Amino acid sequence: MTGARDPEQLVRLVRHALIDGARVRLDLDVAAIARAAELLRDAVLAGGKLLLCGNGGSAADAQHIAAELVGRFVRDRRPLAAIALTTDTSTLTSIANDYGYEHVFARQVDALGAPGDVLVAITTSGTSKNVVAAVAAARARGMKVIGLTGGTGAAFVATCDVGLAVPSTVTARIQECHITIGHLLCEVIDEAIAATTRPAAAPDPLAPLPGQAKQRTLEPLIAWREAQRARHKTVVWTNGVFDVLHVGHLASLRGAKQFGDLLIVGVNGDASVRAQKGPERPIYRCEERVALLAALELVDAILVFDDPTPERVLAQLRPDVHVKGADYAPPDGKPIPERAIVEAYGGRVEFVPLVPGRSSTETLARLRSS
Repeated sequence: MTGARDPEQLVRLVRHALIDGARVRLDLDVAAIARAAELLRDAVLAGGKLLLCGNGGSAADAQHIAAELVGRFVRDRRPLAAIALTTDTSTLTSIANDYGYEHVFARQVDALGAPGDVLVAITTSGTSKNVVAAVAAARARGMKVIGLTGGTGAAFVATCDVGLAVPSTVTARIQECHITIGHLLCEVIDEAIAATTRPAAAPDPLAPLPGQAKQRTLEPLIAWREAQRARHKTVVWTNGVFDVLHVGHLASLRGAKQFGDLLIVGVNGDASVRAQKGPERPIYRCEERVALLAALELVDAILVFDDPTPERVLAQLRPDVHVKGADYAPPDGKPIPERAIVEAYGGRVEFVPLVPGRSSTETLARLRSS
């Protein structure tokens, strides 16, 4: 056959094309691709849509990329708003007939684009009039523009928010790289969407959490307290038995919270309560007392301790303010063994008024008498 190549020549031709394509891909501006991916990712996550345009093979690339986003690329995820402006033959031919072919994309951008959206404009030469016009229309609409072009497209790149010029003048190599870039953009978006839909991470053990998760052990609570110190937050401590929760407790806790930003409540463990109050106390076991306190929004963290006094705990935790009831206030109040420890590390002791007739002892006495 005239002009036919022998098999070895064909192998050399294929190998040369593959090597040339690989070389061009290795010379792509990786930083620019990353910027384009970031721009597109942020727009998609914010609810923006993607418009794409190009001619010939670039039109096919536009459709290809749009299909990866509306359908899926690799991961199963929600469909994303992406429109190739190259597919509606009625729209294309009517605009070309009435306004001229250079307006076929710009008019669709005017109709469909909005601030927050992104246009991916593809032209291997950088001079396609209808693509250049689409970029101008996108700019006028307040859209961002990612431009894909070739080695002669420097002027086109300058008109885009992010321009990616393939370092080649061979149309085939340029188009091969364009779809590679398109796939990279899709991969970044896949990963970003997956990150927003993965199961929630385990709660931060140092962060204030609702419900019974507010309860901490001492070591994590110390770390949490240090984190609050770094944020210049004032941490308040108060403690008690809380086995007959009443309005007097609520008033005391509210008063304590007013001395700072975050409130830690120390709760005497069951053994500690029995040792101090007798075998009939606590009325409710520790888990129930913690659950009731944790339900109060003003309580940020809870620590159960079994020592007779909170001295050991306070020495390690070092809250900024230690709050006691007015029955402990000087000069005639009950002794506060832990006061010296608090003041030694630079903390202070404050007092809150009691609600008359609303103590646990009085409440229990009324219940028993009734």
